[in-house]
Amino acid sequence: MKHEFIDHHRSGTSLVHLADPRLKLIILISYILTVVIIPDKYLRVYAVLAVIPLLMVLISGVSLWHYIQKLSKLYPMIFFITFILPFIPDEGGPIYSLGWIHLYRTGLDNFVLINIKSVLVIFMSIILTTTTDFNLLLKALEKLRIPQIVIIILAFMYRYIFLLIDEAERNFLAYQSRHIKLSLVQKLKTLTKQIVVIFLRTFERGERVYLAMEARAFTGRIFTLGQLHWKLRDTAILFCYLVFLSLPLLFITRMFF
Repeated sequence: MKHEFIDHHRSGTSLVHLADPRLKLIILISYILTVVIIPDKYLRVYAVLAVIPLLMVLISGVSLWHYIQKLSKLYPMIFFITFILPFIPDEGGPIYSLGWIHLYRTGLDNFVLINIKSVLVIFMSIILTTTTDFNLLLKALEKLRIPQIVIIILAFMYRYIFLLIDEAERNFLAYQSRHIKLSLVQKLKTLTKQIVVIFLRTFERGERVYLAMEARAFTGRIFTLGQLHWKLRDTAILFCYLVFLSLPLLFITRMFF
């Protein structure tokens, strides 16, 4: 089966590609923290924060449309989780009504805020994973003293998620070839059974993988061929990034004092 790997644009010569994976993780974590801690009333500050990922896209040389396509696959999940917020009643009463449907200001503000923050964070994460080899990301996590169990889970998830996709696609092909003329209820019953079969096969595969690892004296440490080297260029990039990131924070601080 053909799969779309998250890091298939990892081989590049831009500053984003050549930056140390530890630097990219530091940038991502600090960016997420900044997006989260900014008060809700400073929506204009998010326009400044949006400049950072856009600059990284421009420097990376990867098409903006490619990043948008990846974002479009993840964003619907955020939308469907939050779309109900504008319809939750608040003390101020509805700001717009259409029949029995009422729109409320507090819920609408929360909807907009959560979606803006989520898009910024997801977009930044996509840039990181697209331009960095996944094994080097694991190495960077190890160097940053992330618990080993987290690294192992990420490594095996990335390795075996494609096998799970293959299994699901084979089951779906078998379903399409054998169940053409079924009612909606019958199709739902069949799909439910398929989900159970996929779950059981996944569980059995996990048991076999665990036994194979145990038989080979797996100690819990994952070794990678690539080595990380922090360069002066990485220090300069980090300094410039922190200076730019501090601008909206300084603006907010001046507004408070």
